[in-house]
Amino acid sequence: MKSLKTFTFKYEPTATPHQMFSNMWEAADTGKKNIQPKNVLMSNSLEAIYRCITPSRWEIFTCLVEKKPTNITELARLLNKNYANVWKDIQTLQGLEIIKLKKEGKEIRPIALYDRIVFDLPVLVNKEPRAEMRLSS
Repeated sequence: MKSLKTFTFKYEPTATPHQMFSNMWEAADTGKKNIQPKNVLMSNSLEAIYRCITPSRWEIFTCLVEKKPTNITELARLLNKNYANVWKDIQTLQGLEIIKLKKEGKEIRPIALYDRIVFDLPVLVNKEPRAEMRLSS
């Protein structure tokens, strides 16, 4: 059975900026590269995670994994969405290193780097989350 490549959004409500960036500082101090796993994005804000992976971006990622469109025009058509809006979301997903864009001739092919995205959300016992997240539809 093939192992699924997973990207994780990790919510750590009590994490300080120092804790969230400790891997980066360790890399700077030791000269080692890639100490922070590329497949994990940690935040102490649910709002920040929600801004990263909006419903539209989730839909784009799912389409890339399931349908593997050959270019962004095909992706926009499959989703029945405006090309400019899809392009903007594709840029964000690329910046998060969840997808990559591969130039193939005159076309740009969006490719999912992972098979799935998971959310690591701890159960908070006797603690208040720092911020309240409101989901709207």
